[in-house]
Amino acid sequence: MNWPGPLEVVGIVLVVLLLFGANKLKDIMKSFGEGLREFRKATSEPLDDIQKSIEAEPDQNAQASDQNNLTEEEETQGPPG
Repeated sequence: MNWPGPLEVVGIVLVVLLLFGANKLKDIMKSFGEGLREFRKATSEPLDDIQKSIEAEPDQNAQASDQNNLTEEEETQGPPG
Protein backbone atom coordinates (compact mmCIF):
# COMPACT_ATOMS: atom_id res chain seq x y z
CA MET A 1 0.00 0.00 0.00
CA ASN A 2 1.45 3.35 -1.02
CA TRP A 3 1.15 6.25 1.37
CA PRO A 4 0.24 9.68 -0.02
CA GLY A 5 3.15 11.94 -0.81
CA PRO A 6 3.66 15.46 0.55
CA LEU A 7 1.80 17.11 -2.33
CA GLU A 8 -1.21 14.84 -1.86
CA VAL A 9 -1.25 15.51 1.90
CA VAL A 10 -1.28 19.27 1.24
CA GLY A 11 -4.15 18.78 -1.21
CA ILE A 12 -6.15 16.75 1.31
CA VAL A 13 -5.58 19.37 4.01
CA LEU A 14 -6.74 22.15 1.67
CA VAL A 15 -9.91 20.27 0.73
CA VAL A 16 -10.71 19.55 4.39
CA LEU A 17 -10.03 23.20 5.25
CA LEU A 18 -12.40 24.36 2.51
CA LEU A 19 -15.11 21.91 3.57
CA PHE A 20 -15.04 22.56 7.31
CA GLY A 21 -13.39 25.95 7.79
CA ALA A 22 -10.55 26.82 10.16
CA ASN A 23 -12.63 26.99 13.38
CA LYS A 24 -14.43 23.72 12.75
CA LEU A 25 -11.17 22.02 11.77
CA LYS A 26 -9.68 23.08 15.11
CA ASP A 27 -12.60 21.47 16.97
CA ILE A 28 -12.36 18.32 14.86
CA MET A 29 -8.65 17.92 15.58
CA LYS A 30 -9.22 18.54 19.29
CA SER A 31 -11.89 15.82 19.36
CA PHE A 32 -9.61 13.50 17.40
CA GLY A 33 -6.81 14.06 19.94
CA GLU A 34 -9.11 13.37 22.88
CA GLY A 35 -10.40 10.22 21.22
CA LEU A 36 -6.87 9.01 20.53
CA ARG A 37 -5.89 9.70 24.14
CA GLU A 38 -8.88 7.68 25.41
CA PHE A 39 -8.05 4.85 23.02
CA ARG A 40 -4.46 4.68 24.25
CA LYS A 41 -5.64 4.75 27.86
CA ALA A 42 -8.16 1.96 27.20
CA THR A 43 -5.53 -0.22 25.53
CA SER A 44 -2.84 0.36 28.15
CA GLU A 45 -4.99 -0.32 31.24
CA PRO A 46 -5.35 -4.09 30.63
CA LEU A 47 -1.62 -4.35 29.97
CA ASP A 48 -0.88 -2.47 33.22
CA ASP A 49 -3.21 -4.78 35.15
CA ILE A 50 -1.49 -7.84 33.72
CA GLN A 51 1.94 -6.42 34.57
CA LYS A 52 0.84 -5.66 38.16
CA SER A 53 -0.54 -9.17 38.61
CA ILE A 54 2.70 -10.68 37.30
CA GLU A 55 4.71 -8.56 39.73
CA ALA A 56 2.37 -9.49 42.62
CA GLU A 57 2.61 -13.27 42.02
CA PRO A 58 6.17 -13.70 43.36
CA ASP A 59 5.19 -11.84 46.53
CA GLN A 60 2.20 -14.12 47.07
CA ASN A 61 4.32 -17.22 46.41
CA ALA A 62 6.95 -16.01 48.88
CA GLN A 63 4.31 -15.47 51.57
CA ALA A 64 2.86 -18.93 50.98
CA SER A 65 6.35 -20.42 51.16
CA ASP A 66 7.04 -18.61 54.45
CA GLN A 67 3.81 -19.96 55.92
CA ASN A 68 4.71 -23.49 54.82
CA ASN A 69 8.16 -23.16 56.40
CA LEU A 70 6.65 -22.04 59.71
CA THR A 71 4.26 -25.00 59.69
CA GLU A 72 7.13 -27.44 59.02
CA GLU A 73 9.20 -25.97 61.88
CA GLU A 74 6.30 -26.39 64.29
CA GLU A 75 5.89 -30.03 63.24
CA THR A 76 9.59 -30.85 63.70
CA GLN A 77 9.73 -29.27 67.16
CA GLY A 78 6.96 -31.50 68.46
CA PRO A 79 4.60 -30.65 71.29
CA PRO A 80 5.79 -28.14 73.85
CA GLY A 81 6.98 -29.37 77.25
